[in-house]
Amino acid sequence: MTDASDTTGGPVAAASGTGSKDDLVGETLEVAGRLLAAELEPDGAAFPGSRRTLVVRARDASGGSVIVKRYLTDEVEAPWAREAAALAALSTVPGAPAPRLLAESTDPRVVVLSDLGDAPHLASHLLGPDPDAAAGSLADWAEGLALLHVAGRGLEAAFVDGVRARAGADLVVDYLPAHLDAAAGDWARLSRALGVDVPDAAWDVLRTVPDRFRVDASSLSAADMCPDNNLLTDAGVRLLDFEFALWRPVAWDVAYLRVPWPTCWCAWSLEASAAQVALERWRAVAAQAWPGVATEAFDADLALASEAWAWLAGSWCVAELVDGAERTPNPAKPMPRMPDRCLRFLRTAAAGVALPELADAAGRLADAVASAHGAVAVPLAPAFAGAAS
Repeated sequence: MTDASDTTGGPVAAASGTGSKDDLVGETLEVAGRLLAAELEPDGAAFPGSRRTLVVRARDASGGSVIVKRYLTDEVEAPWAREAAALAALSTVPGAPAPRLLAESTDPRVVVLSDLGDAPHLASHLLGPDPDAAAGSLADWAEGLALLHVAGRGLEAAFVDGVRARAGADLVVDYLPAHLDAAAGDWARLSRALGVDVPDAAWDVLRTVPDRFRVDASSLSAADMCPDNNLLTDAGVRLLDFEFALWRPVAWDVAYLRVPWPTCWCAWSLEASAAQVALERWRAVAAQAWPGVATEAFDADLALASEAWAWLAGSWCVAELVDGAERTPNPAKPMPRMPDRCLRFLRTAAAGVALPELADAAGRLADAVASAHGAVAVPLAPAFAGAAS
């Protein structure tokens, strides 16, 4: 999982090394056709994707359509194995808010999914002109997230076994501890680079986060719960892109409402009342499976996940400032300024509700980022900003 991944969306043909994009689409659909015992033709251009995948809608001779996804790169998190295992497990749950896995191939790595049709996603409403539509879609997204959590709560063994069957028994399925460990080391370097004195040992508390959750409420997560990784269909929200799926406390996902979209490009601020309504929509559904999510103990878990995201995603973003890494802007995916995102992460961490040991360091780092990079508060998402002006 990477922050605001693939904002440039490089050409899939270059990533695959297999020739032209048309050749790659043809080869991929040939594989999918063999899996389904049907001849498939592309229906429109490939979907805008990332350097990692090719995604295309295809139709057979009867007019039926499917979505075909091909994985173009090798990554340590084994995204193909995670997505196939997650969707295979969810496909056993009636009404799960995700595509059904219809077929898969290991060489090349291809999955064939049910076609959920064309529909807007949450990001399109957040970037649009209508604050009511944005708020309503945000609440719908939260309800869809809760339905995913409820559907996935009994699938841990099926998911873990499925990932390891595809990617190897030695794969570390839960990569969050390693990410938190890396963030602890990165912050030791980054704080020095920003001129803020923090004892290296102070960062060790980040490594304890996975053991601090109080409410026993874990489920299958798509992990990258971004505003464009969903479809707002007439039948309800459907979640997409399970490439980084894992099993984890549900608070990690819900915290996306508190530290908006920490792993995503569309990371604009949310209007506070709209975010609170969305949180209550999530609770109303999730509490049917986990009564504990309606308690103060879960509020503490949510604060922990929010501050942990602030330090984890914040390490990725601050590293870009410190190391001088420049992104190539993608006009189709307008992002807040990176210094502003860094400041938001650090101001969130400075609250210190769950990790008070680091609150003072966060405040000093926030001041350093604001001074050195002119960082200000992340603006509201365009839909909410228009209503506030």
